[in-house]
Amino acid sequence: MRIADEMAAGGVDVDVINAASSDATGELCIDNYEQLVFGASMHAGGIEKEMAAYINRHQGKIETKTRSFFLVLLSAATTDPILRRKWLADAREKVAGQLRVSFNNVEMIAGALMYSKYSLPKKWLMKNIAEKAGEDTDITRDYEYTDWDQVRRYARKLMRN
Repeated sequence: MRIADEMAAGGVDVDVINAASSDATGELCIDNYEQLVFGASMHAGGIEKEMAAYINRHQGKIETKTRSFFLVLLSAATTDPILRRKWLADAREKVAGQLRVSFNNVEMIAGALMYSKYSLPKKWLMKNIAEKAGEDTDITRDYEYTDWDQVRRYARKLMRN
C-alpha cells in the first residue's frame, strides 16, 4: 500500500488489487492499464500461489505492458553483503522459476518479521532464518526492517516509467 500511496500522492491513478480475491481479479481488465506493478512476499522459498497463478494465466497480456515486480522478503534485511547477494540471487531464481513472465524491473524490499502472526513451526523456521541473517530472534516480539526510503525511491522510479 505504501507504494500505491506514494504514487497516488504524485498524481498517478492507482488501483490496488489483491490477487487472492477471485472477484477482483476476475473483473480486472489488464488492457485498461498503461503500467502493471505486481508485489508479493516470499515465504518458504516461493511467492503466494495466487499471485503466480494470476501472472502465469495472463502472461500474454502482461507481456505487452510496462511492468515491474517487487518482492518483500526478510533476506533483504541482512546486513552481511555476501549473504545478502547470495540470498537475493536465490530469491530471483525462485521467482523466475515460478513465473512465466519476465520482469526487467525487480525490487527486493525487506519487510517486517511478524512473529506474532506465525504458527509455532513457522516462528521457529523464521527464527532460524533471522539468526543466519544476524537479525532479531526474540519470538515474543515483532520487528520492522522495511527501508521506507527504498520504498519511496521505487515508487518514484515507477512514476517515471
